[in-house]
Formats: sequence, structure tokens, C-alpha cells
Amino acid sequence: MHGFAAFISFEKPCTEISFDWKPIFEFQHAYTKRQVNLDLIYLEQFTSEKYLNEKLWINTEDYFIVTEGIINNLNDLYKEQHVNNPSDLISKIYEKPEFFSTFTGHFSGIIFNKKTKSICAFGNQSGTKKIFYYIDNELAIISSDLYTLSKSLNKLHLEKTLNIDAAYLLLTSGYMHENLTLINEVKQLRAGEYCILTNKQIQVKSYYNLDKIAETKDTKEAIINKLDFLFRKAIRLEFEIDKKHNYKHLTTLSGGLDSRMTALIAYKMGYKDQKLLNFSEKGYADEIIAKKIADDYKMQLIQIELNAESMNAIDDVIAVNDGLTIYTGSSHVLSAIKKLKTNDLGVLHTGMIGDAVMGSFVTKKKSVRPNISSGLYSEGLKHRTEKFLNATSNNYASEELYKFYNRAFLGANNGFLFYDLIGESSSPFLHPEFMSYAYSIPRKYKYKERIYIDWM
Repeated sequence: MHGFAAFISFEKPCTEISFDWKPIFEFQHAYTKRQVNLDLIYLEQFTSEKYLNEKLWINTEDYFIVTEGIINNLNDLYKEQHVNNPSDLISKIYEKPEFFSTFTGHFSGIIFNKKTKSICAFGNQSGTKKIFYYIDNELAIISSDLYTLSKSLNKLHLEKTLNIDAAYLLLTSGYMHENLTLINEVKQLRAGEYCILTNKQIQVKSYYNLDKIAETKDTKEAIINKLDFLFRKAIRLEFEIDKKHNYKHLTTLSGGLDSRMTALIAYKMGYKDQKLLNFSEKGYADEIIAKKIADDYKMQLIQIELNAESMNAIDDVIAVNDGLTIYTGSSHVLSAIKKLKTNDLGVLHTGMIGDAVMGSFVTKKKSVRPNISSGLYSEGLKHRTEKFLNATSNNYASEELYKFYNRAFLGANNGFLFYDLIGESSSPFLHPEFMSYAYSIPRKYKYKERIYIDWM
């Protein structure tokens, strides 16, 4: 929701171009708009003023770049490249193929290379920030918000048609698959992908894919030690952003293991001034366990009670996720954050997708092929999706890989859209080094998340 959009004309200069953005909610922080016209390219960013100086907006003789979200390892890259500011860093690395592969964090971006006249849009390794694109013979539009792109097609009187496969997938899986959206003419980038627009053509490429990761030969003890080291590295990168901006740490806490790992490992590392956010129905285990942990560690707990009314804001939920995931998936999150006062709070730290990273997608000790029926929201219209799912599931070597790139990155990641409404969010489990190493762990250790339990 919100972010950046680029209009690219293949023939004539861009004139009188503007984008329509979704109205912000009352509880959101102030937003700002900035734009640049580069003759055949018009770019606009509508973004929260919170963390604005973390979002790159650099225009030089050689390139223009804009990013959304937080690249949390910039300081490490400054040291590596012997520079001390983002402009010098990008100037030094932007011509290297896939230079953004060195970034970590919760980000997306577009760069226009003025020398080669090419445009590149990129997301992060786990696809937590969306990027959509449209192209025809005369123009292209790239946007981090589907609503904004769709509105632009309306203003330009360009055809939009319903993607029937996508509609049935929404009703069956509860989310999109592959690069689909509900609009036939609009596609989305997937986790670890980028697109290059040049010579009126768009190419989609992958710079990060779990399928390329080989199984580690490390011993079980070495695995646990390395998991701990990499997780702490991810925690440091996230929590230091809060300190840099003098914000208090905000961490979700439920009754599960993932958010607990984020909160308690951070606590042990010295980030003790955390406010813990719990939203649950009254009297449920999520509430009871979170309260006990907060009491034991003497951390402040913000508890927001959920009830049936939390499901009522259907239009608001769809406005955030563009109808690409089932509305019940995050209606409770939206209900909770509407009640949260966040002026002094930093990044929302979560344990998102931690269980999957640590092995919950592994159902057998040996690798098995994808099961298209596993995890379906509804089987009532399954027959309408079988042809598509059977064909696309063949692109994945294992059930685990299939679930990562569809259920996790296109389904569960939906939660970040809502968390980002109050600033920015993150999960140390999705740090690319940690996620890659966890994926490399032999199945015999990941089965039933045994290595996770042993690590804890």
C-alpha cells in the first residue's frame, strides 16, 4: 500500500502525468509525495514520513533511484565499499549486475540507468514488498501498489480484464500463485525477482532463489551454533534501526514460538526496552502466554482484545491487500493496529514465517513432490484450479519449495502490508543469510521442526 510508481513512455515525453493513491487511514502517520520527470519517464513516491531518510531518492547525471522500506545493512555496505553516504554507495555499485542482491531488509526499489536507458525494478529476497507491472506497445507502468496501477489504466482508457485463474485461486488457496494478479494485463514480481525494461521489452529475472541452495554438511551442533549466530546478526540489523532514530522497540508476542524467539533473543542481546504487542481473544492461550512472558522478563505488554467485530472492516482490509489474499487472513491485524499509538515506536519486529523457515513445510524426512491440495482454504472450487496448479507445481523440486514461494511469500507475507501501515516491519527469520542457511539444513533435522526445538 502506497510506495512508488513509474510511468514509462516509449515514444513521447511524459506530460501532465500523475498517480492516484489510496487515501490514508486516520491512524497513520503523515505522508509525503515527491516526484521527478525524466523526459520519457515520470516517477512518483507517496510514502510515510516515518523513516523517510532511510528511503533512497537520488538523482544524478548517471542514474535515478528510489526505494521503499528499509535497507537495514547500509552501514555495513558503507564500510565494505569505503564510503559514508547512500549516494556514494549507489554510485559505486549501481552498474554491477544485481547490485541490490547485497541489500538486506524490508525493501523494494526502481533504478533508471541514464547511460543505458534501462529501468530495473527489484524487491527483496522474500518478497515482503510488492511490485506490479504493466506493459504494451506504447508504455509501461511499474508500481508498488496495484490500486494505483489499476487507476492509471483507467485514466489512460487501457483494457483491464479479470484473470479467471487468479479469481479461482483466491477462492481456493486464499491467495495468488506465481506472478498472477486479478488483472490479466498486470503481473507481479515474486520473491527474489527483478525486472529490466529496455527496448520496449520487459525481462523478469531471479537473483535469489532457495532452489539454488545446497544442503549443508555441518554437524547438528555446528548447525545450531550457526543458526544462533545468524539470527543474532539479523536481530542486530533490525533493532539498531530503532536506536538510530531514537524509537522504542516494538515486538509482536503471541503464544507461539516465532515471535517469542524474536523478542527473547533480542532481550538477551541487550534490547530490553521492548514494548510487546499482543492481540488475541480474551482468555485465549495467546493472551495468557504473552502476559506470563512479559511479566517474567519485566517488559511492557500492550494487549489488544479481539472479538467478532474485528472481522467487520472488509472494505478496509481489501483496500490494503488489493483483494489478492482472503480478507480474513489479516482483518485481526488491521483491527489491532488501528488502536495502537505508535508515535514513539520503531520498526514492528515480528516472527513472521519463522515456523516455515525452521521446517514446518517439511512433511517427510525425504523430499516429496508438491501436493496441490495441501493447505487449501476451500476445496469447493478445487476442480477449477487443478489444471493451473498441476502445471505450475511441476516447476518446484519439492513440497517445501512450492509452499515457500506460494503459501509463504504470496500468502503469509500479506501480513506485512498491514504492519507497514504504522511504519515499517520485519522478521529476522527472513534475513537472507539466516533463511538460506535454515533452508540448507538436512530434512532429517527440519522434520517436525526438531532442529528448532533443539536450538531453543
